[in-house]
Amino acid sequence: MKCRTATYLTVVVAVLCSVLLSCSTKKNTAGSRFMQSFTTRYNVYFNGEQHYKEQLKKMEEEYEDDYSDFVYVHPAESFADDKATHPSVSFDRTIEKMQKAIALHSIQKKPKKDRSKMRDPKYRDYLKRNEYNPFLHNAWRLMGEAQYLKGDFSAAAATFMYVERYFPWLPKLVTEAKIWQLRSYCALGWTNEAENVLSRLKQDELVNKRLRTMYNTAYADFLVKTRQYDKAAPVLLAAYKDTGGAQKTRLAFLLGQVYEANGDKAAAYRMFKSVAGASSATYRTQFNARIKQSEVYTGQNINSEVRSLQRMARLDRNKEYLDQIYYAIGNLYLSRRDTANAIKNYVLANEKSTRNGIDKAINQITLGGLYFDRYEYDKAQPCYSEGVAQLPEDYQNYAMLKKRSDVLDELAVYSQNVTLQDSLLALSKLSPEEQKKVADRLVKELKDKEKKAAEEAALQALASRPDAAGSQLKSNTQNYTLNTDKSWYFYNTATKNAGKTEFQRRWGSRKLEDDWRRANKTTFSVSDFNSEVDYGDDDKQKEMVDSLGNPLSDEEIAARKKNEEQLAHEQDPHFPEYYLVQIPKTEEEIQNSHNIVQEGLFNMGIILKDKLEDVNAAEAAFNELLTRYPDNVYRLDIYYNMYLMYVRYGYADKAETCRQKILADFADTKYGMALADPNYIENLRNMESEQERMYEKTYADYLANRNAAVHEGYQGIMNRYPLSKIMPKFMLLDALSYLSEKKYDRFQETLKELLVRYPDTDITPLASSILKDLAKGRKPNSGAGGNVRGMIWSIRLTNDTAAVNSTTEYTPFDTSREGPHICLLTYPVDSVSSNRLLFDVARHNFSNYAVRDFDIDRQTYGQLGIIIIKGFTSYADLEDYSRQLFADRQVVIPRQVRPVFISEKNFDLLLKEGRSFSDYFLFLQEQSDDAVEAPLME
Repeated sequence: MKCRTATYLTVVVAVLCSVLLSCSTKKNTAGSRFMQSFTTRYNVYFNGEQHYKEQLKKMEEEYEDDYSDFVYVHPAESFADDKATHPSVSFDRTIEKMQKAIALHSIQKKPKKDRSKMRDPKYRDYLKRNEYNPFLHNAWRLMGEAQYLKGDFSAAAATFMYVERYFPWLPKLVTEAKIWQLRSYCALGWTNEAENVLSRLKQDELVNKRLRTMYNTAYADFLVKTRQYDKAAPVLLAAYKDTGGAQKTRLAFLLGQVYEANGDKAAAYRMFKSVAGASSATYRTQFNARIKQSEVYTGQNINSEVRSLQRMARLDRNKEYLDQIYYAIGNLYLSRRDTANAIKNYVLANEKSTRNGIDKAINQITLGGLYFDRYEYDKAQPCYSEGVAQLPEDYQNYAMLKKRSDVLDELAVYSQNVTLQDSLLALSKLSPEEQKKVADRLVKELKDKEKKAAEEAALQALASRPDAAGSQLKSNTQNYTLNTDKSWYFYNTATKNAGKTEFQRRWGSRKLEDDWRRANKTTFSVSDFNSEVDYGDDDKQKEMVDSLGNPLSDEEIAARKKNEEQLAHEQDPHFPEYYLVQIPKTEEEIQNSHNIVQEGLFNMGIILKDKLEDVNAAEAAFNELLTRYPDNVYRLDIYYNMYLMYVRYGYADKAETCRQKILADFADTKYGMALADPNYIENLRNMESEQERMYEKTYADYLANRNAAVHEGYQGIMNRYPLSKIMPKFMLLDALSYLSEKKYDRFQETLKELLVRYPDTDITPLASSILKDLAKGRKPNSGAGGNVRGMIWSIRLTNDTAAVNSTTEYTPFDTSREGPHICLLTYPVDSVSSNRLLFDVARHNFSNYAVRDFDIDRQTYGQLGIIIIKGFTSYADLEDYSRQLFADRQVVIPRQVRPVFISEKNFDLLLKEGRSFSDYFLFLQEQSDDAVEAPLME
């Protein structure tokens, strides 16, 4: 019996072994295809799919959308924005499982041909396949979806391109792959590629409800991203109707936003109302939908809507959303042009805000805009300064808002001066008793404000809020909320102007001279600085004595103490004396206040004209100055600036009026003589094109090594247009031309002059980097007899200036060619599309290295861009890869791109120590006689 059992087991084992051997991926039989398909589906694929479903559900239900802008069609798209909130999920396990399934269970060996079927077209197509595992296409599809949901959109696009190309016998899968490509390109913002995919998608390919829903969702995403909101609405509506779960709520909110963008507020109101009442939506989503309802409200009477929002404000659960509620109330009033109530509620929203986020920023920008339109720049400035700092750079009209904020930093200084001095001049006309009443009121307001702030801080501390902090109290004096950059005082125009005005307020207009504070300058003596000072003990210093050292009487002591107390009160805003002492009393002080007002109005007009290009606001500032002070010292400059402004914007009659005033009252001035020339405007108009023409010629001379002509071109622009905006470019060419002439001193002097005259241009970092190298004793390269072209190699690979400056000695580069290496594709950012290059490299990697995984990254340092490809085990491995990359005809490598092969260790040194490629090229020159790109510095 035992013998029979052993024999039976031996036979079973033998049969199983033969079956397993016949099911190897190296064989292509019916049995092997079935076995590999079965193993793929119920082992690796099943585990990866379960993880995929869990993570997808978590992502769609738990992601907190940003309702201040168009919500994403899907939370995965947030990965495309580094500043956006990203879902806390991971699809790495799914991707790993699918890669494992492909690596272990792919059958690419051709089956044994059946000669009797060779005339059948379908059979011949079958033999052309690249994959014979009948289930493995699902692994490719799931891997692509997981890559998309992970945020690796370029990899997802490449995966679905592969699916589209290598699984043509599965038309539904091919259509699905095209749709996923469309979604990937939309997420990346590659609209041209997305349009290409759309042109390949045909309506007759959408053969079932699932494909139609997928297509509608992806197409709506494309239309929203390209701002075709009128076309997006019906497509998004169709997708919304066929979608369920958390995604249905998300698409409903987005549809409401699209209707709002189209101006269909009634439809938007209905969609937001449906979201606000959806039981499946989170409270945060319901609340934001309710707020959006108020923004698109079209009813005649807003009172009911306002009362509804005010009731929401009284609910404890809405305590952290009070800023949004009052912002919505403000919007309702603004929609009825009730600016006063709108501002009141926007101010409340700002005061009630407990979150320094996008909602507060939008409220501040809206409030600042109202102040700006009312020419209240001192109030608008802090709104913009704080609001813009919290906005993402892709926010709508961000560049315009940032520019306005920066200009307001400078403009507010003068606006605050005018407001303050006007108030002080008005107070100077009151009786002393009335002035005292005003000062007492200001003190009371300040103390009430501080008391309220202290109570709120105590409540926050009691509630153990993590963001509890005492309010920073501000007095009623002029405070300047200026940019908090670290530039030197005299390079910060706003700070410098504020200091100048404060000096003028305290000391009046002073002639530039030594000892300006002394009334009797003849009494000054060098001995004032040479006299010895007795640093005795504290008790002796506090002893009350007169100038001769005699003790003071009690009356004199009391008078001195009273005087000290008076001085202390004049410096403390909690006492009336602080405000009273600022009121001008003498004729000289009153005239000084008027001078500050005149200077402020004039500079406001100039800033509004030149930097904000706001004709109406500039005109108002200039006209106010002319009306209030008809004989002011700025009249000529006002007329000339108004003349230029009117000419530029086509107000011919107004321009001629200003011109005639200049010719009548200021004929002998440079402006008067210039305006007497009938061709004056024509000359101004030609300046822009003429200086561009001069630069093109000078640059051509530079490239042709005609250095004398380069120097002449620089002198020509200096003589004709000394204030040209492109003067730094001329100076750089002039400096570089000295290299091939080997005039290194002139080269260095010109670069230094460039840095001094133009410290904030895009050329400054390059010039600074060259000078630093020269200071370290590095010899400039003359360019082998010609002018240098490879300027980007001198750019340092760091954004931390302090780190570069602190580095005095560099770590030696490693000479080994073993160990991990990196391929760097370097290029000038202004002439190469990094997105296109990145996509081509990713597509090449995926098409040629299905199992191997390369990491691709992109970095930018000024004008130098770098595509970083990692994953090479040695220099030889990297060389093999590069040969295939540059031989791939589908990869378009622009001629400006230069490959650099470097070990990971050496590249880390470049980054860590802020060094340039010039340093690395010098190292290569020292190690080998092979020619490399000639750097600027040897």
